Amino acid sequence: MKQGPLPRHFDARKACIRELELSGLVGAYELPRVRDLVQQEDSTVSCVLRFSRDEQNRFLVRVAIEAEVELRCERCLEAMPWSIDSHSTAMLCNTDAKAEQCPALYEPVMLADETDLDLYELVEEEILLALPAAPLHSFQCAELPRDESENTIEEIRKPSPFDVLAGLTRGSEEPPIKG
Repeated sequence: MKQGPLPRHFDARKACIRELELSGLVGAYELPRVRDLVQQEDSTVSCVLRFSRDEQNRFLVRVAIEAEVELRCERCLEAMPWSIDSHSTAMLCNTDAKAEQCPALYEPVMLADETDLDLYELVEEEILLALPAAPLHSFQCAELPRDESENTIEEIRKPSPFDVLAGLTRGSEEPPIKG
């Protein structure tokens, strides 16, 4: 099934009351915080958002995101493929008090106003939580330079400033320093 673009803003409360499902695509270049992390400019994110209410009549959004992106390996600085397959449930909040009362199994999401939900911001947060803090290839892609790894403690050791004091206490031939 071919998906169209995901709308930027959506009336989330009406969608929760009607228990709607919304699916679509978002380009990674449209998400400012993700754009800087992804190496491939034409990456798209497939999203499925299910709006509903729970037993306590709280407004919920179940978020499912899938994407194939290229990140930069922190070890060798080359591009590497990364799969994102993330699922979470968010509780819609219109006040800080409601966000503080959000149960642990939900993520609180603040609405821009009473009903408006920025879907791109929601997707962006989900992607950022799914990405590794320091992406690395699954194989050893770069080696440490040999000269640094083979240094011994003897070579690295610097002369101690207390060696001068030790020489003074042994009765060296140099005259004491007068102040």
